[in-house]
Amino acid sequence: MITLTTHQDFTKEINMFKITLTNSFLYLIIKYIIFFSVLAFIGDRFKNIVLNNAETSTEMFKLTLNYILYVLIYMIPLILVFIFPLYFTLKIKKGIFFLLSIVLLFIAEYCFYTYLYASSNKILGIYNIIISVILLGIFFYKSIRLKFTRV
Repeated sequence: MITLTTHQDFTKEINMFKITLTNSFLYLIIKYIIFFSVLAFIGDRFKNIVLNNAETSTEMFKLTLNYILYVLIYMIPLILVFIFPLYFTLKIKKGIFFLLSIVLLFIAEYCFYTYLYASSNKILGIYNIIISVILLGIFFYKSIRLKFTRV
């Protein structure tokens, strides 16, 4: 009984996001922050852009802030393009239609990102999709599970 109660409390804390436009927006912000943070250390981007060009701690601080601003600006078009498709996909009630729609959304996001943002390295789009799937499961697990348990 204690294990069941603990598990239920844990899942209540984890599944905090209901399907709303605001939560879809928060999901995208968190996803892209994590994604661009991962990209910063793949291929030494952060090292090449910030660490190699900074001679003092003040310069490193300024270059780090510039890098963060650069990433935030890059996130804006991605969020604007995908917020409504994500929201309406999450609102789909039937499980099979949801799966088809979310797969199409991930394919569209892969194409959009790889051809407009990272045309030289297609594997970065795969990293984006992996992070997307993991975070979607974490944030909207309860809502997604209900799509497959309804009759």
